[in-house]
Amino acid sequence: MSLLDNWQDLAVVAVVALAAYGLVLWIAALVWTYRDVQERTRDQATQAISVLLVLAFNFPGLLLYMVLRPKSTLAELYDRQLEAEALLHEIQEQATCPSCRRKVEQDFVACPYCRSTLRVACEECGRALMSPWVLCPYCGTNRVTAAPPKPEPAATVAPPAMPARPKPGSTARYTPPASQSPAAAPPSSAEPGA
Repeated sequence: MSLLDNWQDLAVVAVVALAAYGLVLWIAALVWTYRDVQERTRDQATQAISVLLVLAFNFPGLLLYMVLRPKSTLAELYDRQLEAEALLHEIQEQATCPSCRRKVEQDFVACPYCRSTLRVACEECGRALMSPWVLCPYCGTNRVTAAPPKPEPAATVAPPAMPARPKPGSTARYTPPASQSPAAAPPSSAEPGA
């Protein structure tokens, strides 16, 4: 009987070992789910539902969580947001012409597309200055701003005369007068039989 007792003892040890192994896997799945869902969302309700799903249904709950979990982690979302902001900043940083809205370089004095003046050159060093600057940041020279010219009184000038349009040719056609009817015809002096 000692062999039978040993067999039963081995079976009990095997069942206890398998149960312990299953319990460790279940706890590991709970911990992994909790950490994973915290990396993917800040919503407390979603985190609680995900952990309870694995707690209640064990491995089928873990598989269901894997299907339903958020696609990206918070770190990946943050990286994408930084990339988008960097691109937006780069686009906004590029200067554009105020007249034609085409891209121009920062040191252009005039727009090469529409010829509008973008900046004024410094009288000392020749570098391009923005219009609101009162001194040159490159050489420190005070900028001489010319007073805007006073508008001269506008003389009354007649608008230029428009050339007269040529008259189009007539499209009417000549039609001969209608022939007289016999009742309206004057009687001739020599009538036969009179």
